[in-house]
Amino acid sequence: MIHHYQPQPQPPHGIQLRKKYEGQDYPSILVRLSGLHPSETTHNLWVNFERLGNIAYIEIEDGTGSRRNGRAKIRFSPPPSTPFWLLGNPRGMYVVRQVDAMTLYNVQVYVKLQDLKRPPQIHSPIKLHISYDHKMPLYASKLHFGLIVEPKSLMPLQTITSDENNPKDLSLTVDLVRKRLTAEFTVTFRDPRTQGDMNYFSELKIGQYDRKNKYIFQIPFGQLNAIYRLNNSDRDSFAIMISLDSPPQFYRKLLDPEGSHSSENPVWSELDLWYRQTDIVYNPKMLHKIPVALRKDRPVIDIGRWTTYLFEFRQSQNSVNFELVKQALQDFNIETVTLDKITRVPARIPELWSFIDHPTSMHAASDLWALDGKTGTIQLPFEVRYQLEVCISKGLLNEYNITRIFISRLSEMASKNAVKARNILEYVDSQDKRIFNPMIIFDDPEALAFSPKTGIPHYCAYSRKATITPSTIYFSSPTVETTNRVLRHYARENEDGRFLRVQFTGEEFEGRINSCADKKRNDELFTRVYRTLYNGIRIGDRHYEFLAFGNSQFRENGAYFFCPTEHLSCDDIRNWMGNFSHINVVAKYAARLGQCFSTTRAINGLSAPEIVIIKDIERNGHCFTDGVGKISPFLAQMIAEELKLKSTHPPSAIQFRLGGCKGILVVSPEAEGRQVHIRKSQQKFTAIYNGLEVIRCSHYSCASLNRQTITILSALGVPDGVFLNMLTNQLVSYQDAMNDNNLAINLLLRYIDDNQMTINMATMIRNGFMEAGDPFFLSLLHLWRSWSIKLLKEKAKIIVENGAFVLGCVDETATLRGYTTPNAPEGEPVSENDLPQIFLQVPDKDDPNTYVVIEGMCLVGRNPSLHPGDLRVVQAVNVPALHHLRNVVVFPSTGERDIPSMCSGGDLDGDDYFVIWDKELQPKEWNCKPMEYTAPAQKEHDGPVEVTHLMKFFVRFMKNDSLPTIAHAHLAQSDFQDSGVKGNTCLELAALHSKAVDYVKTGEPAEMPKRLRPGKWPHFMEKRHKSKGAQYSSHKILGQLYDKVESVNFIPKYEASFDRRILSRYKLEDTLLKTVRQIKSKYDTAMRRVMAQQEIKTEFEVWTTFVLSKPRVGSDYKMQEQIGSISEALKEQFRTVCVEAAGGKDFEKLSKFVAGMYKVTKEELDIALAECRSTKVVGGREVPKRKMEPKYMPLISFPWLFEKELGRIATGWTTFEDLEDMGLQSLTMRNDQSHTRRRHGGAGDQLDDFVQQEDGVIVHRGEELDLFRPEIHIEEYEGESNESDTRSETGHSYMKGESGGIVLATGFRTPDPGFAENPLIGTGVEEVVPQTQLDGFIEPLETMNNPNGSSGSCDSTPTSLGRRTPDSPSSNKSAVAASAILDLADLVDMNGAPANFPANSDGHQPPTLSHSVQQAYVNSDLYDAGDEEDIMEEIVDIEIEESPMEKLARMHGL
Repeated sequence: MIHHYQPQPQPPHGIQLRKKYEGQDYPSILVRLSGLHPSETTHNLWVNFERLGNIAYIEIEDGTGSRRNGRAKIRFSPPPSTPFWLLGNPRGMYVVRQVDAMTLYNVQVYVKLQDLKRPPQIHSPIKLHISYDHKMPLYASKLHFGLIVEPKSLMPLQTITSDENNPKDLSLTVDLVRKRLTAEFTVTFRDPRTQGDMNYFSELKIGQYDRKNKYIFQIPFGQLNAIYRLNNSDRDSFAIMISLDSPPQFYRKLLDPEGSHSSENPVWSELDLWYRQTDIVYNPKMLHKIPVALRKDRPVIDIGRWTTYLFEFRQSQNSVNFELVKQALQDFNIETVTLDKITRVPARIPELWSFIDHPTSMHAASDLWALDGKTGTIQLPFEVRYQLEVCISKGLLNEYNITRIFISRLSEMASKNAVKARNILEYVDSQDKRIFNPMIIFDDPEALAFSPKTGIPHYCAYSRKATITPSTIYFSSPTVETTNRVLRHYARENEDGRFLRVQFTGEEFEGRINSCADKKRNDELFTRVYRTLYNGIRIGDRHYEFLAFGNSQFRENGAYFFCPTEHLSCDDIRNWMGNFSHINVVAKYAARLGQCFSTTRAINGLSAPEIVIIKDIERNGHCFTDGVGKISPFLAQMIAEELKLKSTHPPSAIQFRLGGCKGILVVSPEAEGRQVHIRKSQQKFTAIYNGLEVIRCSHYSCASLNRQTITILSALGVPDGVFLNMLTNQLVSYQDAMNDNNLAINLLLRYIDDNQMTINMATMIRNGFMEAGDPFFLSLLHLWRSWSIKLLKEKAKIIVENGAFVLGCVDETATLRGYTTPNAPEGEPVSENDLPQIFLQVPDKDDPNTYVVIEGMCLVGRNPSLHPGDLRVVQAVNVPALHHLRNVVVFPSTGERDIPSMCSGGDLDGDDYFVIWDKELQPKEWNCKPMEYTAPAQKEHDGPVEVTHLMKFFVRFMKNDSLPTIAHAHLAQSDFQDSGVKGNTCLELAALHSKAVDYVKTGEPAEMPKRLRPGKWPHFMEKRHKSKGAQYSSHKILGQLYDKVESVNFIPKYEASFDRRILSRYKLEDTLLKTVRQIKSKYDTAMRRVMAQQEIKTEFEVWTTFVLSKPRVGSDYKMQEQIGSISEALKEQFRTVCVEAAGGKDFEKLSKFVAGMYKVTKEELDIALAECRSTKVVGGREVPKRKMEPKYMPLISFPWLFEKELGRIATGWTTFEDLEDMGLQSLTMRNDQSHTRRRHGGAGDQLDDFVQQEDGVIVHRGEELDLFRPEIHIEEYEGESNESDTRSETGHSYMKGESGGIVLATGFRTPDPGFAENPLIGTGVEEVVPQTQLDGFIEPLETMNNPNGSSGSCDSTPTSLGRRTPDSPSSNKSAVAASAILDLADLVDMNGAPANFPANSDGHQPPTLSHSVQQAYVNSDLYDAGDEEDIMEEIVDIEIEESPMEKLARMHGL
């Protein structure tokens, strides 16, 4: 219906009032347009209509097919003052200037009555009869950004004052729809030199960046514990203080909307004008050449660290009563606490940095201790300095509380015992509590006695980690992790803290940084990532530079950094890693470097394996042996002993690294003695031989269904009832198993997880711990149930008992029948005799020590499966010649095409496959044609690959990786569309998914067209941030499964009784118990450190790897794999410590010590439980002294490092754990060579082991291993570089180094010394992320129109801003990046009062910057069509999930 104007009653004669139209008093009004030109854009419509009112939203509608229907919608907020749609001649016509700005044409404009909507009222979740406005704004007179420096003491470090002419420009809005607070404020930037700061150096013209910008920050309700109200003596005024543990998201509003529009995107919202911010400084361009550091010298507002906000209000300026706001917040579980007063401490700069940072030293120096009088620099050893920054970055200590006396005392302690100085800071970190007076730790006996580090397994090392968020950086205390090839070789450097593992994430509450290829407003996040990679990270006098990234790290937005020494640089390390000069595809180059960072176990004592080269089996363009080689049974048994595998048989397959070779090695009788058989498909590059390295071994785990496989099986004819019955049986079994020992054992042995923890738990039940009601075991059992049900709810992970999840390998005997194109029509059954065959031998369900061969029809596939042809029906057969292979699925080497490539494009270099022989899951429709996917051509780089290319690829991948988006779209479309996975939409998405998977190899991103984006989302996908109109209740199988599962919260069973069998077994001496307590303290610290770093809430999750929280980055599967490695390393570390303390692993000695561990743990828990049951008075009401929550309870997993010993103590049974008793013959590993070799820059002395190639060539550890040297070309090597070079006998390229000597050229080139002439051009950031121009300039100068700024300078001698003055910093990268000084931008309040901050103490002059920032960036589809409500309500459409890590316990005493 078209709305027609109704005349309003006329006012009395003589009074002229503007007539009101219907809807004018609404918050917004929607105007519809028709008759638009097909080439119309949102920006052109904005240009034509913006003079009529404030435009909040524009959408140009799509028609059928690719043609538009000529209609559009424009929402004005507030409504225009004049109803222009009622005017015109004829009425409702409006003249529009076309995009070419030359042609005018008429369009019809009108308003529909049904579009007129009152703002929604939000019902109270507590009192349903009460409703609130969906937005409740409060207008402030002042906003202070600052820090809590003492309990009830705030130091405001920047103040914003509202504009008297526009008092609503400073506001705090409670948004009950989006459940968040939004603060809006305006910052006026003034050149520090105009404010009297003569120490501020800049080559910019004075006042060139003076401007006024509008900002907002948003605080989700979940990030708030409480807000604090302060009453003033003036009854009209009050204040609200909000103190956060981590920073919120900040945005800046663009004044010129043109850049926020895209000609390709038919939707625009005024929210597109808000761009994410990482810093608020006077001159943002300075950030492009400064290393990332915790210290920020000259911010206007340090948005990452100043996380306490004080708003001042006047009641007279606010129509909304604060009591109503308070009541609304309380209904949403946010308490308002009234404070009598809070002391405001005058602002000052922190003195800390001035006396721990040397004023001139910009490079790493030896750790010396010096107390140079009362004003000189105090040098701390690096390990102490690092730990100090750990505490500051986490907010446990604050630089404003740290005095020179404290640092002097710390330095004095370090000069005598650096470990002790480091330990007291590690103690602060372990307590996870804010300390306002740091001096008290020197008098804390627990801190002084704290000693967390112990001996660690030989395959582990301590690792330091930095987490880079958009606005700050967090450092983590060193944790124990399994090493990789690089860290083992450079063990000395790693021990010295030269390696730093870096991960890029969103803010702590935000989670990961999601990709957003089609959005501009998050580009600053990716710019910060690139700046970090390019400029490095500074910690004290150490400058960490980007080194490389592992392949798993890459997916998780992580990388390794290294701080060069005088004799070892990042280039030296990369040169040592291998020869990659033949690779000119950046993505592949990065992947090959990443091979060296795979977490591996070096097999000690495995000297002189004999390498045999064997041919790949290739046919019809398919490689049947891609990534698979052979290994002798003897070597496999050696590996089993080294890895301490508790199995009756050595592993049948081993995922490995050997020089530049990768893939799996399968046990084969054809491999004799010490032989390893390698195929050409396994060698990816030539590298230094560094021994055989093992990633993992084959083992059995249960097969399971997931959402993708269920969707495909349902489409192929498996009835819904099959899945529902499987789910029901599983849920009932979990419930009954909590009280039935036998059922629990049965389930745990049938539902074996990837880390095989359920087997351990079944053994614990057999040892009587379930019947005894041990609190640790009962907690594990209930955690297992909660974890399993969580996976059922979120991923539809239904366990398939008649199935297996195992590594894939190939039939070397050529016995199995291969795949041939069937004669039957597609979708029709094929004769079983025509099916391809597999071999599978897995443990018997009733007796895991015996194996059974599976026979009959099976379903085989690989995760993820999106295409109907990804699931293959095969025939499992019994082949005696393959009986030596267990816990692997053996695929045929015959036929037209290999089976793995038909399963989601798999291969045999370490891929896992599920095999299902459950008859009920056999689909009615099979023989579907596999997806014919051809990967795009790899993007080759002209010339050698440089390190900056890797940096750019890293950031581009973060921004453009659409794999999760495509997977979600496929899941939604397969449920919404009747054709499901067989429809064209899903088939196209499946192909796009494959392209997105290959992005890491090809460098070619997958772009999802707007037409493939879901218009509606099923309820089981939990898209709660979407509008109601964009969601629907699904009645297909996934919706039914989701509705049938109720989540079960995990609550540890602290109040259960400890096992009397253990407590009464021995009489324990006090000296033993004292030793046990000391080790437990160290164990608890190490466990809590792992929990904090991995953001896991309980020790039970770490111990079992059943992690309930969603990882900030990466998948749940990778998280479980990673935690499995970390958990086992932690257990092995402290098992070794305990065995040593007990006097040996002999049971008679160890058993008493283990019983002591159990008793000490009980005593600690008893004390805590007593405190939980007693109360104290707080605020006039009684509360427990201690909360019975994991965060506040002692850890109880310590004695379970020895679960088998505890079982033997409890039962009195004798157990046998030696390899001989399990059927494995013990091996004696001896060193065949008596001499050692010392490697440059490496870990020192190493055994001189070697490999002997088939041609008799011996390659020693530390020498290059090239198995296919005669063929020269590895992979897609297509010729030599155009660069002139010197070629050695080994095929390496050499080039002339900076010093004039000949050095190895691996494709990295030293950047041209002249590249940094312009400090912005040359970083390459503008090639990766389009840069957003500054705006809001005050009295723009002539130079504003000249981006190079060559028209003026503050120096007496004018200098081009594109050049350096003689006394400017060096143009080479390391010198430029050495400065960690940010711009001082003194913020002037709106009332004109400057904020006075002293100049930087060292007087360092930052490098000059100028650059013409590019704006040529096309923004594609930003929003789902027709989802206007969603867009209007959401500042970003990235789903924000609460971080699993609980907020840091920083009690302010408020």
